[in-house]
Amino acid sequence: MCTMFNPHCQLDRTTSQSRLLHRNSSNRRLGSVFGLMAFVLPVLAILAAFCINVAHIQVTNSELMVATDAAARAGGRALSETQSIDDARAAAVSLAAMNNVNGKPLILDASEYNGDIVFGKTVQNDGLEGRYTFQEVPQADLESGADYASSVKILGKRTSSSGSGNVDMAIPGLLSIQTFETSQDAVAMQVDRDISLVLDRSGSMNYAPWDWPSGTNPWRTNHFDAAVEANILRKNGSRYYYANGNNEYTYQRWVWENRYDFDEEAPNNLWMDLSVAVNEFFSVLSGTVQDEQVSMSSYAGSASLDTYLSKNFGTISAKLPTINPSGSTGIGKGMIKGMDTLLDQAARPHAAKTMVVMTDGRHNNGVDPVQKANEFMSQYNMKIHTVTFGPNADISRMQSVANIGGGKHYHATTAAELVAAFREIANNLPTILTD
Repeated sequence: MCTMFNPHCQLDRTTSQSRLLHRNSSNRRLGSVFGLMAFVLPVLAILAAFCINVAHIQVTNSELMVATDAAARAGGRALSETQSIDDARAAAVSLAAMNNVNGKPLILDASEYNGDIVFGKTVQNDGLEGRYTFQEVPQADLESGADYASSVKILGKRTSSSGSGNVDMAIPGLLSIQTFETSQDAVAMQVDRDISLVLDRSGSMNYAPWDWPSGTNPWRTNHFDAAVEANILRKNGSRYYYANGNNEYTYQRWVWENRYDFDEEAPNNLWMDLSVAVNEFFSVLSGTVQDEQVSMSSYAGSASLDTYLSKNFGTISAKLPTINPSGSTGIGKGMIKGMDTLLDQAARPHAAKTMVVMTDGRHNNGVDPVQKANEFMSQYNMKIHTVTFGPNADISRMQSVANIGGGKHYHATTAAELVAAFREIANNLPTILTD
């Protein structure tokens, strides 16, 4: 019995009350958790669905970007190879259809007006270091021949009005959204070049660093007579002269290789060094994605058009050894001949014009090359690079020609530097750019 004299009775009552209060508190907490979960789980489900839809949109955009870029590259390549707007349009449509976007092929609208394939040009802003921007050329100008296109812009779309339609949401109905629309654009710039090489074949290009050993001499009568028998020289009475296709360099080389048993090879003359550099230029061009056409003109006191524009670089390579350097230096005359090839019927209307002018000396015959550069740039959209070789070249004048022509000037003091200059020119020719 609990009495006032029994303290344990009061303790038991307090313990029972504490247990009851604890049980009521636990029930209230459990009810609160259930209530919170009833609110949180639907929110988490909505957030998960939202994340899935966002991921689906991102994957679709990535697929559309890949398909659009591929179509632009295909259209640009076809425009380069065929110079045909219709062929470029067909190539872009075909390759777009090979790429699925959310499980459906990308269908481009190939309409000539207001379609998904737009032709134009790309313009470099802020000088040579700026970004390229696309400028559309009106279809009417392309059809009439008033202007030409060098770039293709593809508008890849998955919209309700596009051929492929819009895209269903991965989890439709969320926030009452059933579908979504997306679009991408890509510009492929295929800057092919028609290149005119203008090469110095003046007499100074025969220079070679001969170092005849002591006791040897190429200017002996017995060597002359032997060279007559080898058809290197001709003889008229007591007078010797070079046979057709030969000169001082070819004669000395023949003596070096055939009259003396030297271990060291005969040195190259400047023309041979140039030939090596030009062939390296072709080697680089052959590895680029664009198709280049190249012509060759050469000059001395007069100029000659040696090969017309051609993709067959071997034609020029075969021509180089047949040229016999001699005479004065008429750089402007060579530039005139070089320009003739860029205006020839073989020149492509959509290809950019580039002239590369090389010399080892100083202009001393005919029209000034600076004057010709000014004339060309006032009439034609083109670029002129210049290359000088050796200690006697007029660097200042040729720098002026390059500056006027919007190109770059290169100076080489050795054969290796000449090769490097021609390689850089080839490598700096624009390639496909896609935005």
